[in-house]
Amino acid sequence: MMTGTRDRFDRELAHLQGRILEMGSQVHAAAGRGLQALVEDNADLAREVIAADEELNRLRYDIEGECYHLLVTEQPVAGDMRAIVSGIIIASELERIADHGKKIARTYLRMLDDPRMVPLGDIPRLGEMALGLLDRALRSVAHRDVVEARAVCLDDDQVDALYKQAFNLTISYMLENPRQIAAGAHLIGVAHELERIGDRATNIAERVIYAVTGELIELNV
Repeated sequence: MMTGTRDRFDRELAHLQGRILEMGSQVHAAAGRGLQALVEDNADLAREVIAADEELNRLRYDIEGECYHLLVTEQPVAGDMRAIVSGIIIASELERIADHGKKIARTYLRMLDDPRMVPLGDIPRLGEMALGLLDRALRSVAHRDVVEARAVCLDDDQVDALYKQAFNLTISYMLENPRQIAAGAHLIGVAHELERIGDRATNIAERVIYAVTGELIELNV
């Protein structure tokens, strides 16, 4: 590319990355609020999370459209092509993380129909770990940090282990308290959504590795 064209394209790529990171910030907040609604027993907050999801869906498709525009009009090659393709996938993963937050909020609202108390156990800590992975994955996007991206993928094992622990503890409680089986099943659903947030954070990290190095690998196995 000529210098002027290259400069313009670099600005367009920077704008794209900025939009992806802004979406990431909004998604992180939305998923966190979904969990907060459950932990703090806040039905109004849960409804806000559900209502806000439509805007995040729109943002995902806006970003995807911007990526397609760059592919068609600029015909990028090599690293630029990888960055744009990765942007499409990262936006999709972020939208799905927002869906997990929405599902947590909806599950909590369903739990209100059968308000038996079931201990949250490791659920809050699981959420903290999963959202921590997402935050680190987004930082790796911002800084094109392959080392951190690889670390995110490896550390997802800790989220998986805590999910299994939360699952087993909730099952044990349900067996000891049969009247609370329905409420316990809802909590297991919440734990699963949080575990999936961790998985999607690793998917984002894998796309950072691909964008920077060209290495297309699956580290979250």
